[in-house]
Amino acid sequence: MKPFVPLLFILFTLNSCSTFKSGLTIPANNTFLLGELNDENYNAEIINPSDFTVLLKTIDKESGVVREIFGLAPKEKISLFIRRDETVHFENENGVDVRIDVILSKEVEGMRYIENK
Repeated sequence: MKPFVPLLFILFTLNSCSTFKSGLTIPANNTFLLGELNDENYNAEIINPSDFTVLLKTIDKESGVVREIFGLAPKEKISLFIRRDETVHFENENGVDVRIDVILSKEVEGMRYIENK
């Protein structure tokens, strides 16, 4: 019975420290919106393994005001803290599809693509 208790502790610890990793392909001239229905703060590590820059914007859900905007250069990696009242927009204004790797600290609800105007 004693070996069973440490095993449960390890499984519980691994489960509570889980992250969500996703490879994301953003079609040419599209924007990927993340966190539209989310109601909790979270952290995101974003890696751009491609050869193209992707524009990132954090936007206030209620007012639509852009809080931060920056370019994620090729081969660059950043860490963001995203508040529950923000969405993140990944804008691909390149003429080709671009792949981005995203590691989230928790499950985030509300994701969709938007065609750029």
